[in-house]
Amino acid sequence: MVAKNPLLSSTGQRGVALIAVLWLVAAMGLIVNGVVQSVRSEIRMAAMQRQSVVTGAIADAAILLAMQSLQSQQKEPGKDIQFIPVEFGGISRKVMMQPLNGLIDLNNAPLILLAELYRHVGKLNPDAAQAMAQATVTARELKGAKGIAQGFDAVEDLLRMHAMTYDLYAKIVGLVTADLKEGSGRVNALAAPMGVLQVLAGGDASRAASLAAQRNANPSVMDTSFFKPEHIEMASSRSLLFQVQIDLPDDGVFQKSWQVYWDTDPRSGLPWRVLGTHQSMIRALPRPTASGL
Repeated sequence: MVAKNPLLSSTGQRGVALIAVLWLVAAMGLIVNGVVQSVRSEIRMAAMQRQSVVTGAIADAAILLAMQSLQSQQKEPGKDIQFIPVEFGGISRKVMMQPLNGLIDLNNAPLILLAELYRHVGKLNPDAAQAMAQATVTARELKGAKGIAQGFDAVEDLLRMHAMTYDLYAKIVGLVTADLKEGSGRVNALAAPMGVLQVLAGGDASRAASLAAQRNANPSVMDTSFFKPEHIEMASSRSLLFQVQIDLPDDGVFQKSWQVYWDTDPRSGLPWRVLGTHQSMIRALPRPTASGL
């Protein structure tokens, strides 16, 4: 029988203890690193949330000042897109005011105009565009419990349609509205964005760009002879979009929009009714590094 060497046994125990301590130190390091990363992430999230709240409040203030300015001048909303200068916090900004009849009205637009939208902006083939337009009309004419057509309460309701994809929705969302209170189904070309002008011009992007430049230079001489008369009307609207953009420290842009009906609100007594608001952040693209040039 071989006797155990007490010295070797003690050394082995110390080695095991050292390994255990090293594992414990490594585990503690991982835990500490995870906690630090979590805290940093929470700090970043809190900073982003704070920036969103503060920037949103500034945007709301700018839009309110623009509406107050319009009201103080005792002017009725015009037919074309306007930019109202305001100053808040020592910084000057311009708030865009756009009559919503410059967009395509989901609740009243004729079938052929919806088909043109899906074809020229949604990039569907003619048959698919026609089918999607018919599906849109069918959806808005669906009757509720009281036997009245429900229509679209919001643009987002398009996503409830079986054939609507998010890709198609994303292409057309900025060109349509469900907030017009006095819609005729026709489009006010003086207030139409480029995409809508392209639809009205039969998909001709260069002609739409030329008409937009002409209109922006002098709305009174805009040539609308290229458009189908049954699709356009040069009329003012009380349904308005107020929109402001604010630059962010990271070169991104914060955008806030209010949909407003320009008529006295019986509940608050204000000369307008807010139908809805929307905000988004447009992040700047990363700048190329020296190695990527």
